[in-house]
Amino acid sequence: MQRAGRRLMGGLLIGAAVASGWLAAWTLAPQTSASNSRAVSDDEASQLLNAMQRRELNQNEREQLLEQLLGLERLEDAKLVLQQWLNKQPHSLSMGLLLADLQRRSGAFEAARQELERLLRLHPLHPELLRLIALVDVQDGRGQEALQRLKAQFSSRPEGQRLELGLLLADLQRQTGRFKDAAALYQQLTKESAEDVRSVLALAMLHQEQGDAAEVERWLEQARLRRGNSDRPDPMIDQLAYRWGLQAARVRAGQPLPSVPAETP
Repeated sequence: MQRAGRRLMGGLLIGAAVASGWLAAWTLAPQTSASNSRAVSDDEASQLLNAMQRRELNQNEREQLLEQLLGLERLEDAKLVLQQWLNKQPHSLSMGLLLADLQRRSGAFEAARQELERLLRLHPLHPELLRLIALVDVQDGRGQEALQRLKAQFSSRPEGQRLELGLLLADLQRQTGRFKDAAALYQQLTKESAEDVRSVLALAMLHQEQGDAAEVERWLEQARLRRGNSDRPDPMIDQLAYRWGLQAARVRAGQPLPSVPAETP
């Protein structure tokens, strides 16, 4: 399960690994391109499912079966396997997250929410749990509830100890069109966590989406300073500056978008 868990965690980290990006699509197992390979995987998965009815699979067999089912998009079978496994390890965060996300993907939003709330009782304010429950709420038409819950949780935490929550809240605001609210919160986080680069990168990304290349460049320069690379090349920042600068120019050349305030770093 460790391999599948790591894939899940990686998929839930958003936005090209720069801010919070919880709406990014994730893939737990690669799709098989060749039809014969898919047929082999389907047959192997069916054999393991049949074996599971007769005996308890060992961990390697469970991992193999789960990855094959996910790769074949047999989500209902994958949920069945995972639920049986989770019954034996109810405190497993990675398995609980995976089950909740499979429920989300199959449209079982209430079941996903119940599983995530159970996990939150065991792991209060865990960022991956909060990201996924927000995604479930948004897809279930409860985006406003997700915003209000995150605002309350953010307000209850002391400054300097709420960066993850703040990034998630601001990202949700950005994704729902509340650009000024998101910009203000990102700006607040840059001051509360003065050495962390994520809120600064999030501001650069926000301005890139608005087509403001000058602000993108300015905030990426702040990110460079926070990474301690003011006097030498920084491949990550250099690459982002090139890519986001081009994207901002394309946005600006197209139809205008609502602007966000240009704050002073």
